[in-house]
Amino acid sequence: MKENKSFLLCCLFAIFIQIPVHAQNSYCTNLGFELGNFTNWVGYTWLYSTDEPQINTSPAPGFVSRRHSIISDNTAYDENTGYLLKKIPPGYEYSCRLGDEIISSDQSPRCWQQSLRYTMTIDSNNVLLIMKFALVLEYADDHSEITEPRFRLTLYDQNDVFASNSNIKGFHTYTPEPDPNDQHHEVDPVQWRDWTTVGANLMKYIGQTVTVEFMSTDCTKHYHYGYAYFVAACHPLCITIKYCAGDSIASLIAPEGFEQYSWTNSSGTIIDTMQTLDVTNPVEGETFSCKMTSATGCTVTLQSTIAKYIPKADFSSYMIDCNSNTVQLTNSSTSTHGSLLYSWDFGDGNTSFVKNPRYTFSTSGRHNVGLLLTNPPSTCVNFLTKEVESFSPPLVGIEGDSTYCAGLTYYIKAYGAYDYTWSNGSKVDSIEVGAPGGTYKLIGRSSNMVCSDTNYITVTEEPDWEFLAEGDTILCEGDSITISVSGAVTYYWNTGDTLNSIIIGTSGKYTGTGSNKRGCEKSKTFNVVEYPLPNVDFTTSPSTIDSKHNMLSCSMQAEPDVTYAWDMGDGATETGSTTEHEYNISNSTPDYLISLTATDKVGCENTASGYIDVIPFVPNVFSPNGDGINDVFMPDVDTEVFDRNGLSIYKGLGGWDGKYKGQIVDPDTYFYTVYYTDRNELKHTKKGYITVVK
Repeated sequence: MKENKSFLLCCLFAIFIQIPVHAQNSYCTNLGFELGNFTNWVGYTWLYSTDEPQINTSPAPGFVSRRHSIISDNTAYDENTGYLLKKIPPGYEYSCRLGDEIISSDQSPRCWQQSLRYTMTIDSNNVLLIMKFALVLEYADDHSEITEPRFRLTLYDQNDVFASNSNIKGFHTYTPEPDPNDQHHEVDPVQWRDWTTVGANLMKYIGQTVTVEFMSTDCTKHYHYGYAYFVAACHPLCITIKYCAGDSIASLIAPEGFEQYSWTNSSGTIIDTMQTLDVTNPVEGETFSCKMTSATGCTVTLQSTIAKYIPKADFSSYMIDCNSNTVQLTNSSTSTHGSLLYSWDFGDGNTSFVKNPRYTFSTSGRHNVGLLLTNPPSTCVNFLTKEVESFSPPLVGIEGDSTYCAGLTYYIKAYGAYDYTWSNGSKVDSIEVGAPGGTYKLIGRSSNMVCSDTNYITVTEEPDWEFLAEGDTILCEGDSITISVSGAVTYYWNTGDTLNSIIIGTSGKYTGTGSNKRGCEKSKTFNVVEYPLPNVDFTTSPSTIDSKHNMLSCSMQAEPDVTYAWDMGDGATETGSTTEHEYNISNSTPDYLISLTATDKVGCENTASGYIDVIPFVPNVFSPNGDGINDVFMPDVDTEVFDRNGLSIYKGLGGWDGKYKGQIVDPDTYFYTVYYTDRNELKHTKKGYITVVK
């Protein structure tokens, strides 16, 4: 690695004059990529290999992804430096990366070479070219200097930085982690250089067009990368003075971009070595010189004279005529020393930098116009805001709706003039209007009463519109209801909801407001009352029933204005607070579900239910004589029958027909065991005796 210390454009050159600063220099637009793109830059790409010349190409214009990249993340650091190199230098929003690291998809040999060029005409505003760059160059110990990755900055001469000489001041070494997807590229150390600032004096080229070129290259053999980050800026080459009204210290600020500064007083004594010299107890007319040395060894000497700069902004204005809305601004600003720059703000987003602008406003009336006065070569400024009037009849008028909402008033407002007179005698710009409506006349005049215009507006009442409410206001305890309004464009409830309907579950007043397309409002209020549910606690008697004892009584404490409806569980229904019901019970029915619904006078309902268990009825006598009466014992019930000796003579579900082995048994007493399951799936047994008679 080597570094060419000469930079022929920044030769030893002494300047003993202050360079005046004029209007902004358009030739430096986007030199620092402040637009976030490559505007005013020209890109080139080509390939160059010393090992395989058949891949070599000529420089082709155009911007290529990865080879020309705008960096916009101010928090980003370069991975190949161990995240120590910031991709954008302090004070800048963007930078450019020229070239890129090698990734697994890149082919060998890569041998990228790419450049960016910027052309500008030199005047007193851009004679100092400031360039900032940072380098990331992969080290290759088997390469000669001429084949290594490099960075080159060219401005009518070239300054090359190669990638192997560790004696160059400011380089660091870092070895990145290997890429697991890249099996054919051995990881080599990286030589990287942090942001370096270089300044070039272009005084001798004033009036000429010059081009600055930044170039980065890979190695010219096979697979080592080199890339750079850079930005640039142009400035006038002069010492800036901060010695304004009210200052007791004069600060002399030398241009940035130099590595060394040496300040001397009028006797030649060195008094400071910083970029800024603070002079206490300054004496006007006292002179100081600063010798500046760049990173490339070139020197420039500038001289400055102490002077207090007191700029004072002032201007006047007049309307060109009563029709064009154009105003002539006349600048009468002054300063004790130096030149003046003018920055106008017309209050509508538009600006101007000419001394005495003529401006056409987009609206008539009074405008706040600001003038910012800068006073180079000092940092002193002064700012002034004045009201400026313009007038044009088409731009004078009345703003506000021509329709008002029934029962309400609103304001209409005049614009575009200085003085207003309404047909009702009012002199203010806004008046309140409403019923009964009518036509209002407005005369708008300029402040000198020379220019005027007349406008009219007719206001009428908004036609009535239908606004409907829907929903019950009765809320039963524990329930919810939906209420809604309709007919509007937008809605708002006192609950904060903005839909046309809401669901509520508590009593209270609920107001829904709707607005039509003109903003007229109507409201509906729902007075929702919550009612308790009627009582439904009931009792039954007896607690169980069977086919013999099949009458059930149900009762409850009655409440006023409440009706009661019973569902007895067998398809039958009853009414009243008390009821009796006779069931037609078969032995296969385990229970009945009884439900009671109570309804009060406002329609609130409450329901309760309960089971009544059915148990098997076992007779103590039966006569299996075939007469069709009491011929079967316990049909549809799991039953077992025993004789006096304990012999099982019947077991089953169909019922005992009084026979044993096909013969009617003798009249006698027999014993039984009945098995049944209740509604809770609990098993029960019932034992007893039965007498068979004929």
